[in-house]
Amino acid sequence: MNDPGTLIAVSVILLYTLLGPVVLFAVYVLFDHMNRKQDNQTVLPDHKKNTALWTREEVNAFLDQI
Repeated sequence: MNDPGTLIAVSVILLYTLLGPVVLFAVYVLFDHMNRKQDNQTVLPDHKKNTALWTREEVNAFLDQI
């Protein structure tokens, strides 16, 4: 067990086991923080309603304009 290669391998495995979830959580928090900044800045005006949420009448009215 005093072999340097074995000690390095065990220490690397422990390091990844202990710090892996912390690093993944930090990346998750970073992406969440970036998304919240974007959500606060993008406010759709009333005349630009999301086209995925259009009703059947709104779709027909749009197609009639084309």
